[in-house]
Amino acid sequence: MTTVTPTSVTPTSVTLGPVRRLLLLGGGELLYRLAALGRQRGLAVDVVAAPRHGEENIPSAGKSLREALPGLGIKHVEIAEFAGPEARRLVGDIDHTLALSIGAPWIFRAEAIGWFAGRLFNLHGTRLPVNRGGGGYSWQILMGDRLGCCQVHRVDGGLDTGPLLASEEFIFPPACRTPQDYMAHAAGRYLALIGGLLETLTAAPRAFALAGQPEYLATYWPRLHTPSQAWIDWRWQVPFIERFLCAFDAPHVGAQTLWNGRTVRLRRAFANFGEGEFHPFQAGLVSRNNGRWLNIAAAGGSLVVEDLRDENGAEVLTSVRPGDAFATPAEKLQGLANRVQFDALGLKK
Repeated sequence: MTTVTPTSVTPTSVTLGPVRRLLLLGGGELLYRLAALGRQRGLAVDVVAAPRHGEENIPSAGKSLREALPGLGIKHVEIAEFAGPEARRLVGDIDHTLALSIGAPWIFRAEAIGWFAGRLFNLHGTRLPVNRGGGGYSWQILMGDRLGCCQVHRVDGGLDTGPLLASEEFIFPPACRTPQDYMAHAAGRYLALIGGLLETLTAAPRAFALAGQPEYLATYWPRLHTPSQAWIDWRWQVPFIERFLCAFDAPHVGAQTLWNGRTVRLRRAFANFGEGEFHPFQAGLVSRNNGRWLNIAAAGGSLVVEDLRDENGAEVLTSVRPGDAFATPAEKLQGLANRVQFDALGLKK
């Protein structure tokens, strides 16, 4: 019998530091908070973002990334492609730089990776090699997985395949239900992890042994697009509907269905088993509306929904009457068959 050892688990090493500069590539709340951390540590901080990340809201700042970074004294650059002379200039001197990709939307080609001399690292919020790919915490919520992981791996041109520089495993507390909850909790963990690295690396150079990823454990999940894919299948058992609604809750617009021919989005929902069992024929029927929440029949229990809005974001919960039905046409349930892709500007048509 022949034993094959995947090349990705071959031990490698890298020497980093002393770090004088933090180069952050991508966007989002975590990037903003890491930029603030870098400034607090007295580091030079450069941010390279995609146009779509520049527009995204940063909850802790209450404004877009484009508007928030100047408040930290950081001038950032937005580019659509990470290639060519401009991108090479932005990388700059890598010798005393820690470069981190945080939700970066670009594909780093071999030439660009070479500019970093093996010192470009990606922050991946789920366990590797399990759960490679996009979709953030939505896939994890759908699968009922509450094991969290902060992982920092070297970018090697593959899909989250590079060896690990640092890793921390933890448990998401019960209060975490939506992607926003997961992101907020994980951000605190990441700040502690990267903060510890910076504390070590600002003093002197340090050699790290990088841990490879065993390919036989690898799984991959694609990116998700809420408006086209998050349609509720009322045939599911109520615990699966609950997970589905949570997975597309804040910061996303919410899972959707039809009510009186109108598209509506449901958020702040949970499964309830105090109303008794319902026949599958009753699934989607509103049994009660007290003006603050709806009780919707579902297979195996009921669904309590506290936030119901139309496509324009207007509240419509108080307009729903007992006996009304939520339903999703069969053709809307094929969203995953159409794989979505994003670039620096947003959803690719």
